Amino acid sequence: MSKLHAFFSSSIQLHLYWIILVAIIYIIIHTYRYKSINQLLDIYFNYIPVLTHEFGHILFNKLSGGKARDLVIVARPSERLATSQQGFAITQSKNGLGQSITTFGGYVMPPLMLYIGFLSTQYQYPSLFITAYLLIFIYFVCLTSRKLLPMFIVILLIFLLYCFFKSENQLAILYVVTITQHFILGVLLGEVLQSSWTIFKLTISTDEITWDGSTLKTLTHIPTFIYSFIWIAINLFTVYQLFRVYFIP
Repeated sequence: MSKLHAFFSSSIQLHLYWIILVAIIYIIIHTYRYKSINQLLDIYFNYIPVLTHEFGHILFNKLSGGKARDLVIVARPSERLATSQQGFAITQSKNGLGQSITTFGGYVMPPLMLYIGFLSTQYQYPSLFITAYLLIFIYFVCLTSRKLLPMFIVILLIFLLYCFFKSENQLAILYVVTITQHFILGVLLGEVLQSSWTIFKLTISTDEITWDGSTLKTLTHIPTFIYSFIWIAINLFTVYQLFRVYFIP
């Protein structure tokens, strides 16, 4: 119990430069994801961002009265290359409005979680943010139809947590919270930045590409660039708020 208390009461110092470094590495790996080892590194680095994006679809689907059927993170490089999908959520909406809300929620979730993560650190409760992601992952494991890799990750987490709580080193708690918090925030920042560029490219593309923006256009008859503008604005506003807090007196 004392270690649980230590975990939830852990406060850390936020090193924004570490987060920026992780974000830069994330963007570089994602940009060159079709090159040999980067195919695997891209899966490792964007597992959390993809989970966040797809969970956003499910969360907004639930808020609009729908039902979640499946949540999949594509973990094989060959499948990602063949389908151009990193993950997908299968949901059932009550009506067109619910489907629109569900579709809209995917790109909203990463900047939202990024902002919540920074707030949790600012108010000295980073462990709550990490716990939130653990709960999201547990929900994902229960829902997904592809349980092999998630179950392997669960077993690995159980083993690490066992070693963690068996250890008498109290500093280990602080190290785990610090590293985990900075890594999650770093990959989320990288995702928010690179997804803004991706949204922009998809919006101006003359090719017929099916993505959230084109789906919303079909559902609502509102031009894609309106949704793209909203998503990019949310992303940039979130990044601005974070940097304003830490760089502007």
